[in-house]
Amino acid sequence: MATCIQCDEQALEGGDYCAKCEEKAFKKIGGWLYLPALGLLATLLVNAFSIIVTLRLLLDNAGQLPGVLQSVLYFELSAFAGLFLLALYVSSLFVRKKRQLPKSYIALLVAGIAILGIDAWLGYRYLDIPLSYDTVSPIVRSVIGACIWIPYFLVSVRVKRTFVR
Repeated sequence: MATCIQCDEQALEGGDYCAKCEEKAFKKIGGWLYLPALGLLATLLVNAFSIIVTLRLLLDNAGQLPGVLQSVLYFELSAFAGLFLLALYVSSLFVRKKRQLPKSYIALLVAGIAILGIDAWLGYRYLDIPLSYDTVSPIVRSVIGACIWIPYFLVSVRVKRTFVR
């Protein structure tokens, strides 16, 4: 018979904690969940910065930019704003430990990959930017990250006990 690693009471079958300590341990965000939390913070900062830079470029060069370039910049501005708002929503779910978080976080990852792909395609198609290592590597990094975090959010016991309950 196993004992709880926190309080020496009888542990739950197949676990390290008793019922009381397990409830306390999984009430707070811990384990690998700090990495997605940092990723959400980085997403908010990067998208806020991107909104500012794109908006400044559009306002400083209003009327001087070719129509296609202006359209691509307006797409990027709206995409950055959309990702920022989605990341803000997902961050609020994360902090409040809501059960919608796993699906919303996965949606944020997929939306980020889709926008990176569309942006690379628009640059290739309309702005003559070649598909090189520099344009494709952010997409590949995002796909690799999604291949790690999507299964984690779908099957992790920590995620289920922290957010889904």
